[in-house]
Amino acid sequence: MAPLSINGDVPVVNVFSMNCWGLKYIAKNRVARLNEISLRIARAVPAYDIVALQEFWVYSDYVNLRHKTQNVLPYGKFYFSGAIGGGLVILSKWPFEQSSMFRYPLNGRPTAFFRGDFYVGKGVACASIRHPGGKIIDVFNTHLHAPYEEKDTYLCHRTAQAWEIAKLLRGAVQKGHVAIGLGDFNMIPSSLAHRLISTHGLVSDSWLSAYPDTPDVAPPGRSAQYNIETMGVTCDSVLNTWRMHGLTLPPPETNDPGGKRLDYIFHSPTNSSVRSVKVGMTEPMDMPSQTGGKGGAGRNCSLSDHFSIEVQLALAPNYEQQRALADAKNPTPVSHESLIDFAGPARAREAEMSHQIGEKGGEKYLPSDIIEEIFAVHKEYNDREIKEKKWRIAHFFLSVIVLILLHVAIWWSPHNGVAFLIMVLGWIIAVTGVLDGLIGFMFTGSELRALAEFAEEMKMYQHIAEMSSSDRKSQEDDGNERISIVYE
Repeated sequence: MAPLSINGDVPVVNVFSMNCWGLKYIAKNRVARLNEISLRIARAVPAYDIVALQEFWVYSDYVNLRHKTQNVLPYGKFYFSGAIGGGLVILSKWPFEQSSMFRYPLNGRPTAFFRGDFYVGKGVACASIRHPGGKIIDVFNTHLHAPYEEKDTYLCHRTAQAWEIAKLLRGAVQKGHVAIGLGDFNMIPSSLAHRLISTHGLVSDSWLSAYPDTPDVAPPGRSAQYNIETMGVTCDSVLNTWRMHGLTLPPPETNDPGGKRLDYIFHSPTNSSVRSVKVGMTEPMDMPSQTGGKGGAGRNCSLSDHFSIEVQLALAPNYEQQRALADAKNPTPVSHESLIDFAGPARAREAEMSHQIGEKGGEKYLPSDIIEEIFAVHKEYNDREIKEKKWRIAHFFLSVIVLILLHVAIWWSPHNGVAFLIMVLGWIIAVTGVLDGLIGFMFTGSELRALAEFAEEMKMYQHIAEMSSSDRKSQEDDGNERISIVYE
């Protein structure tokens, strides 16, 4: 379905997003892969207008990227954040009017140093870009916290992060800007995070805008090709050399039970619509050194452990597109008669579309059961961290007592060797005790305050949602009563 035209000419923006897996020292073949990604971005036809990259951590890789793409994407920003950087980059065909880096208040735990989320300082890379047609495009590039474990103990952090980017998107939409939220969200379409972003953020998932009947999870027995082309799978595909199970890439019709759609481009449906959307960068690159094993498939190598997501946006709304998405979310039709306006059927049609889009496709507020589920996730994690804080602080004070006793014991030590061992043990207890004390007093305290702020904001949101629902029901009752009087 084509978007409504503006004087016969609708501006189109080509948007690209990809997790590049560019961690220094750890990501294998990083330099070669990121160079190939840079070349493919530079040579893309049609050319990309806005590019957002995640896990692009090394600044020298960014310099190479800018060199390769400067003719087609002359404007760019590498976003600095955390101890080793947030890994976020935005490139644009048009100038930036402003940019900023918003760090998430809840962003992993320092004890999980082997995962690194806390130290990279994850957040949202923000850029305001003025389109030649005069519109402001607000771009929000992010990489949410990954689950890592079968029991997702980071669910609360990721949900809180989704809340933060949803607020940024909502603010941009309310200002009348074209809002684009994109990146690796580490979530599936049925998740709390997805509902938060698409509802409170006043945005639509581009894949669902184009294919509103797409299931949340791939049906059993579906092939890898089906998952990519129909489900929009960007991660864990068996057609990715970093995720495949054998030594060579299997055929496209191979069953792909683990494929997931984790990468998204959200757009504001009030002033944009989707012309096309696809999963890209699926073709491996030549890599003679890769003869097999993880990452290699017959001298080929996938560009990253993720594929890209690419969207062509028209800078005009498409009410039919959004109504189709609304109907897919809630197939119960809205009574046309209940929306008849005295101005005639044309206005009634417009009101019907607006009502269906607003009330079904992009709800103004989350339903109460979803809000309660968020509170349940928050409570479970908050209780866990309170116990964690008490344990770490208790360990700190216990370490102080044990350390004093060990220092006394040295005086009674009969041999120098025993005294040395006591001293080494004392150092171990001192270091671990101090670390636990710092984490308990400082980090956990800060985290609990961020959790409290998240809970307070959600309580306020719940109150506003309930008031809005009550007011809407009252208006509908009044409208039904007025229509009934007219027909009598």
